[in-house]
Amino acid sequence: MTLIGCSPGGKIAAVVNGRVITVQEVENRMNGLTPAARSLFGENKGRLLDQMIVETLLLQEARRRGLERDAEVRRLLREAERQVLVGRLLELTQKERASAIGEGEISQFYESNRANFVEPESWRASHILVSDEETGRKALERIRGGEPFPQVAQEVSTDPSKTRGGDIGFFSKGQVIPEFEKAVSDLKPGQMSGVVKTSLGYHVILLAEHKAPRQRSVAEVQDQIRQILQGQQGQRQMEAYVQELRSKAQVKIRESFPGAVQAAGNESSIPGQKPAS
Repeated sequence: MTLIGCSPGGKIAAVVNGRVITVQEVENRMNGLTPAARSLFGENKGRLLDQMIVETLLLQEARRRGLERDAEVRRLLREAERQVLVGRLLELTQKERASAIGEGEISQFYESNRANFVEPESWRASHILVSDEETGRKALERIRGGEPFPQVAQEVSTDPSKTRGGDIGFFSKGQVIPEFEKAVSDLKPGQMSGVVKTSLGYHVILLAEHKAPRQRSVAEVQDQIRQILQGQQGQRQMEAYVQELRSKAQVKIRESFPGAVQAAGNESSIPGQKPAS
């Protein structure tokens, strides 16, 4: 049956045992998904609606069985409420106390951490991977005889990169197996290796590009630095805010509580009590 019309909450997407799911609810759910979760649905709102229908059926059955009165459910709801309230308070407080990160702060952080903003040496290579040395030699002979490397790679390589003509993109030290890395480091751009044996098999390697280590400029990394500084600022502000709350509160901690830490302010001990066994 096709559902037509509107509910008080907007256009109807589905009705499950009398419970209306509106188009807006589906949109809100889609917009609230994490990037990872959204990638599972893409733009397929029909799949998301089906999931919401299943959730509604399960929720209805849980309520029919009276699980909202279950002691464990009530405990979990109280815990969830506490976490949501505290999280929202900290979020709002951080926004209220946040201050702009100046260019001077960014430059100072950059100069103090220059080594963290160096692009490492990298190479871009293509390769042909085969299971035996003889096949590798024949591939090498074909290329030396004038056949294009990508064509030979597509025909004989067993590596998934064959669909890209053997191109494996850029990599840095430690990102490929040692024998492969050593062979590449001995080449100049445009040069091709002989048959190289590794734990994966036998390779013929073509070096396309070599990039020396490069210091990234402050302009390139300023957004990254700003995020770091904002995180540090937020942490300091939260610690100060919590200390403000503690200083205004009356807190009593049982002096014999294992590992209890007394903080400055209006905190005191409850003497003469032993920890509960």
